[in-house]
Amino acid sequence: MDLKQISEMQIKLDQLHGFPVSFLDQHEKYAQLTKDLVGLFGEIGEFSNIVKKVNIKLDRPLEYELNITDSEKLLREELVDSLIYIIRIGAILGVDLEDEMLKKMQLNKSRYAQLRRE
Repeated sequence: MDLKQISEMQIKLDQLHGFPVSFLDQHEKYAQLTKDLVGLFGEIGEFSNIVKKVNIKLDRPLEYELNITDSEKLLREELVDSLIYIIRIGAILGVDLEDEMLKKMQLNKSRYAQLRRE
């Protein structure tokens, strides 16, 4: 399954749950974009908080109670939650994430060619 197919599946699920990606006017569009952006920042914040706690555990293993394996499972969940919001934001803006990602990778390939290690 490719990113385009995953995006389409996610948007269908969102629409079934009442989360629109098409709007009658710019006001509605940007109001929803704002909601989804806040949601994305929330998920990134949750991800960051877990990373912070893992670092505390690694710095002070005997003083801080935390299961790193469980934390990594939570990190995966928060990362995917973030991706869902990115997919939604892309759909609201009419962005083909797969196509744009491939273009950006090609641009970065040449942009960072001097850093390449072989």
